[in-house]
Amino acid sequence: MRGWTHLERQKGGIGLRGPGETQLETDRQLLRKRVKVLKDKLATVHRQRQTQRRARLRGPAMSVSLVGYTNAGKSTLFNRLTGSDAYAADQLFATLDTTSRRISGANDAVVMSDTVGFIRDLPHALVAAFSATLEETVRADLLLHVVDAASPARDDQIAEVNKVLAAIGAGAVPQVMVFNKIDAAGLEPGVERDQYGKIAAVRVSARSGSGVEFLRSLLGDLQVAHRSAKGLAAA
Repeated sequence: MRGWTHLERQKGGIGLRGPGETQLETDRQLLRKRVKVLKDKLATVHRQRQTQRRARLRGPAMSVSLVGYTNAGKSTLFNRLTGSDAYAADQLFATLDTTSRRISGANDAVVMSDTVGFIRDLPHALVAAFSATLEETVRADLLLHVVDAASPARDDQIAEVNKVLAAIGAGAVPQVMVFNKIDAAGLEPGVERDQYGKIAAVRVSARSGSGVEFLRSLLGDLQVAHRSAKGLAAA
């Protein structure tokens, strides 16, 4: 606040360099230095995450990323499944950074990552800003596409999320739909299967925990299959 009030005190006439102009150039230099510091820090974080990701890939754990439209309830579901306390709020971009935790309970060989919520026409510059978060999505073994089942625009939101996933190179990553907030939508907890009998969607309430047991069971089955596949690949 009031960080630029010195510009109101500019003085000088034609051909004269006033004190406000000098101050503006000083501010620009400070901003350039700040940008460089932040870029250096981001590069360090990027290298650290690459190291952590390689370590996870060598292990038997299955990598799962939560994706979805903003305010779909991803962080609440993340906390429910992992026993964590990641920040969850009904606001745009409540989640800005990736948080990864092992799922609590029997499925401790599943590493889950919470990600930033997508929005309609997500600008390319914003995608670049969240690149560290979105890297987890691109390299995940499975995406849980969390949908606000009570939203009247849920079909449009699903389409927008899939569009962003395709844009960042995650369109081919297997995904399971998770219809959240079923208590507000008047739906019962359960699973929905495709024409081949495979689970395509799970109906849950992350806030109350209703239906989450179906999701835990699904992740457990998928992790067993994932571990077997990695074992065959290693052999």
